[in-house]
Amino acid sequence: MSGQDPGPKSAAAAKELLSPVQFQQEVRRAIRFRSQPPSADPLAAAVKKIEQNPAFTQSRLLTRILAALTYQQGEFRRAEIAALDGETLAMVITLMDAHAAGKSTRDEWIRAVDAANAALVGADAI
Repeated sequence: MSGQDPGPKSAAAAKELLSPVQFQQEVRRAIRFRSQPPSADPLAAAVKKIEQNPAFTQSRLLTRILAALTYQQGEFRRAEIAALDGETLAMVITLMDAHAAGKSTRDEWIRAVDAANAALVGADAI
């Protein structure tokens, strides 16, 4: 039957999609019970982590997070937060804080995203 209300399933799915800002808020909630020391250079640490294991789900998600912070766009699912281990969650918080504080230039963020994407492309080619 056409014209029916999409129902609770569609409404639930819509609630699971998060904007980059909403995703950041959820990450902060998830990590509040964990303590990890912040990295001195979060961009370099994130790129290094991605380059070490580009095929990992965490690396792909971390690349999307870098891009979302850099370009202020993207969508995430609430469940994706569960794919991040404690160390990576702490890294994401440090990245969010560094971005908000303007500790790195826009060009540095763009280079980090480009390096992360290049690592993913290299992993896909294998």
